[in-house]
Amino acid sequence: MPPDPTPRSAALVRDFVNTVDRDLGTDALATAAGLADFLRSHALLPGAHRTTERHRAAALRLREGLHEALELNHVGQDAPLTALDEVLRQLPVRLRWAGDGVVVAPTDGGVEGALAQVALAALEARAAEDWWRLKVCAFDECEWAFYDQSKNRSRSYCEYGCGNKVKTRAYRARQRADRAPALRGVR
Repeated sequence: MPPDPTPRSAALVRDFVNTVDRDLGTDALATAAGLADFLRSHALLPGAHRTTERHRAAALRLREGLHEALELNHVGQDAPLTALDEVLRQLPVRLRWAGDGVVVAPTDGGVEGALAQVALAALEARAAEDWWRLKVCAFDECEWAFYDQSKNRSRSYCEYGCGNKVKTRAYRARQRADRAPALRGVR
């Protein structure tokens, strides 16, 4: 399998949003242990830290807020996301001097700091102009986050065949609609 060309920060945001799979009905963050597994698998959380239900609730709010933001990228709109703003305000981050410039960094090395790193990845993706390529699949049954690699950023569906499903359903609905008047007159 070829390496993922998605920039690192955008990939982290995408992967975090995709911890819920609406198509399969699975949620990697269904438990506090699942949250810890995700954060450790992405090297965001050292092994000694324990996750709690409070951490999991914050992660779910962050994931839902980022999902909403990616939906806006898909439709090309800008709207206030007060729930996401609230979650972001609670994350432990601060500005500091790094010797060669000002950086934003988590002030906590635990779970809150790991969630802050996810949010900071969104900031980094925006600064690198990668944010606008992060979208949510337009197929309502999927809503998988993906990185749009098309030249003009016009993709609407993830690469899992969702566009085909939508087009096939629309075609079949048109076929049924075309047959319906003929069937009504047969009685």
